[in-house]
Amino acid sequence: MDDKKLWEFKPHNKIKPGAIIKGGDILGTVFENNLLNEHRILVPPKVKGTVLSVVESGNYTIKDTIVEA
Repeated sequence: MDDKKLWEFKPHNKIKPGAIIKGGDILGTVFENNLLNEHRILVPPKVKGTVLSVVESGNYTIKDTIVEA
């Protein structure tokens, strides 16, 4: 994937500082293309924790940190 391409990320409304997350939870979505309007960004398997921070809706690359836990 192009690590310089910007993706329009929209955080899920339940992902806020203090929220408990685990593998498979939806962190947010990005628009991918006309065939797949909504691509869900998920917590990786076997990862869990408490959300410390989450970015606001906006444009980010695949290298940007969107959620810290």
